[in-house]
Amino acid sequence: MADQQGQSPPNWFERHPKKTILGLVLILMLAATYGAEKLLAYINHTHNLVLFSERRYINLREILPLIDTVDVPPDKAVRESDGLVQKPYRVRTDARGFMLPYNRYEKPDLTLFFLGGSTVACIYVEEENRFPYLVGQLLAQKTGKKITSINSGVGGNNSLHSLDILLNKIIPVRPDVVVMMHNINDLVALIYDRTYWSKNPTRAAIVNFSFYKNLTGLKALSTLARDMYIPNLHAATRILSKKIFGKKVKDPDDEFASIRGKKLTVDQAHILAEFKMNLSTFINICRARRITPVLMTQFNRYKDNPDPKVLKAMQGFESDSQIPVGEFMEIYARFNDAIREVGKANGVLVIDLAALIPQDKQYIYDVVHLNTRGSQLAAQLISQRLQPLVAR
Repeated sequence: MADQQGQSPPNWFERHPKKTILGLVLILMLAATYGAEKLLAYINHTHNLVLFSERRYINLREILPLIDTVDVPPDKAVRESDGLVQKPYRVRTDARGFMLPYNRYEKPDLTLFFLGGSTVACIYVEEENRFPYLVGQLLAQKTGKKITSINSGVGGNNSLHSLDILLNKIIPVRPDVVVMMHNINDLVALIYDRTYWSKNPTRAAIVNFSFYKNLTGLKALSTLARDMYIPNLHAATRILSKKIFGKKVKDPDDEFASIRGKKLTVDQAHILAEFKMNLSTFINICRARRITPVLMTQFNRYKDNPDPKVLKAMQGFESDSQIPVGEFMEIYARFNDAIREVGKANGVLVIDLAALIPQDKQYIYDVVHLNTRGSQLAAQLISQRLQPLVAR
């Protein structure tokens, strides 16, 4: 009895011998697999053997399919705006990654898509007031037809990204009309990178494999889980942290950080030619697929004697790029002129929103993004000019 009392109780491994053996076997198998992979990789490399596995991909820059999340404007966007409210804005997509809402019909009379960057996506406008959706509503009211109007804008996209979306997402849906609006994202990309085929991982046309949002490993998994399962809680936590602790709502990563502050030279003829070629490519692809292409110029607040917030933003870009404000405004205007010229040369409808929407904070909350009132006005102007296409 005394001997038994002196014995220590069996440990976990002794109580669960089968689990212990199974765990050790699994660890040994994983170690052996990893070791074999590294050994074969070394041997293949030594003999200059290449495995033809998919390591690079065309970068389809889209909003993740089947999400119902919210986006909160970062502090910088609010600070540089006239009236942008820092609150959660709902963002939903369908199974194909197209933004909701839109009218779904089994057999619509006309299917319409909008392509562009954040100026088309209108993320910081309530979803029922985003102009791509409103255009469909207004056209349906005016014509009595079943109109499906879909927002395929993605923040940060330029015309090359939109061409990719057109080819791989929109054409299979067999749309009747596709409207594209680009300017500032193309201009900035061409100024900084001098080409659409950037090596910047966030905007590159071809990217190396990553699991989610250019992330890998646990960071990718945790970010995906957060965006899929607790997007609203995450957004609410960000806002609450700001209110209680003064914690900043994080700005997006600066993809041009390595270039900012350096003196940049602009070959206006080259970048205008690049932009025009992408516009022409859009038109030709649409026509080859029996789709009616439409171009739009980009609304903006670039003008003589700009408002203080706009001037500050323009001066910030001047500081980053060493390009004078006046020169940048001139190139931006020439990009809108290029849209008009390419449209006219190809017999394509151009909706001149740059001329139609007042360059005022009542409609545009920063330099190029519409507020609710501006989005509603844009929808009215666009629907009026698209109505003849619907009536055909």
